[in-house]
Amino acid sequence: MNLFVERGAGGTTLVSPNDESPVDATGRSWSVPLPTGTSRLHMISPGPNQISITNESTTATYYALPSGQNRVGAAFSHTIERTTPGVVHITASDASRLLLQTSTASDQGMTAIPSTDGHYLGNGFIAPSLEGEMVFTNPGINSVTVTWRGGGVSVAPNQSLTFDWPPAGITGAPMIEAEGDVFMTWRAATTGQGANTSGLMIHPADDTGASSGQDHTFHIEDSTLVQSVHLMRAGQTLEWNLSGATQNNGTMYGDDGHKSVNLTEGTSNLIVTTGHTLRTTRISGTSGLVQLLHDGEQRCLTIGVEASGWIAMTLPWTSMSGRGEVDLKNAWRAGTHPSSLQITLIGAQGESTHATIGTVWGFHLSRLSYGFSSSIMGMEVAYSGGAVMTNHPEFEAFVVVPPSDRGGPGPRFAATIPSLHPTASSTTGAGAMHLDIELVDRSSLASTIAYEIRRGWSEPYGTAIATASADGLEASEDWTIYPGRIDLLTDYVGWVPDPSYGTSEAVWHTNGQPIQFTLQMSSLDVHMTEAIS
Repeated sequence: MNLFVERGAGGTTLVSPNDESPVDATGRSWSVPLPTGTSRLHMISPGPNQISITNESTTATYYALPSGQNRVGAAFSHTIERTTPGVVHITASDASRLLLQTSTASDQGMTAIPSTDGHYLGNGFIAPSLEGEMVFTNPGINSVTVTWRGGGVSVAPNQSLTFDWPPAGITGAPMIEAEGDVFMTWRAATTGQGANTSGLMIHPADDTGASSGQDHTFHIEDSTLVQSVHLMRAGQTLEWNLSGATQNNGTMYGDDGHKSVNLTEGTSNLIVTTGHTLRTTRISGTSGLVQLLHDGEQRCLTIGVEASGWIAMTLPWTSMSGRGEVDLKNAWRAGTHPSSLQITLIGAQGESTHATIGTVWGFHLSRLSYGFSSSIMGMEVAYSGGAVMTNHPEFEAFVVVPPSDRGGPGPRFAATIPSLHPTASSTTGAGAMHLDIELVDRSSLASTIAYEIRRGWSEPYGTAIATASADGLEASEDWTIYPGRIDLLTDYVGWVPDPSYGTSEAVWHTNGQPIQFTLQMSSLDVHMTEAIS
């Protein structure tokens, strides 16, 4: 669901795409709810763009072409008038970003602009060509020079600098480059009046460069408007301190998940001292527009280490390990533990320090339980969270133990491959075939000293397979005289069908001597073609 909050006369916000790229957060399709009245769509892309807009049952196609100027992308603006609220569907041929304006007044609207890496902190941007001001914020400790076609500015450490936008002589979407990482914010304003711009915007964090984090800095200019920040926890529990505000500290946990605080003129620092992260919304004046994020979206934490291989860290979700199904469902509804999660790893790549260098999707797997008829009453084997368990703790499990040797009785490898080739005149299959079988992988799973090995198969063929596995048992005199008496079987070593009633298991009979048992898994590739004579 796409959810927008409009305050007063409206404002400007960045619209999340329906098909957001995990690499740079661009997209090619959007579903935008529009209020009654005049709204304006503004799209930017690095190259030519074909744009389709469906408003009610009418679809119109437009084209955005670059001007041919160096370091300038394509920009497209479109105004929509609606007599009733509704949804507009938009598609683009090129990876793009979309801004929505529900107010075109010169003192209403502000939004943070993501970098070309998809995160708010970066050193490359494609900027909108909307009339107003661009604010460059440098959270670092060194000055950063920001340049575009025909111009540029230098931003001091831990300071913001405002520039009239768009730059003179540029037609299209200016491409901006910086020597270091900066934040970029657009706001509607007449010259020199940006401090009095009304608006709502997600205020990104200094430490993560995303919408939530543990370190936020606010630069408040002299303004007649009330300036405030709305704090929302992006995790479970936290403690925070905020300088330059009416309330400078607090805690958030349980149902206490949000807080509004007025800011004073100057620089204010919001620091999370303990716990997870905060998401902050900047509020200026009485008007504005912002798209809300899902509570579980972008819960960002700083790892703060450079490592190769596995990195262990605590996620901002409550662990549900070992909890029952009811507890899991309640946690999903409450948001304390999601039913699935996507982890995006942000780090240095090339000149960027906040590029997406990896993504992974994890989801909850139900406990898989297998019950089968066995001589062991109530035998159950379960798979949960990557572990194989049984309800009979007297059995000791050996997992990933390398075998001491590859000897021992019995077949080391066996596989059954269906090889019937269907024909038009046969209901079962016939014909000559070429069959290629390749062993592509062989892994040792477990190895241990054992006196009895038991294996079973599912029905309807399990009993027949268990019986067939005992090849050679018919030559045993003990089994002929005492059928079903494994305890009296002394002249045979090998698989024996479990004599219990109705089971589909076989037991490896060792004749009372210990054996080295090794369990291996093999993977086969089979290619079958018809042999045409």
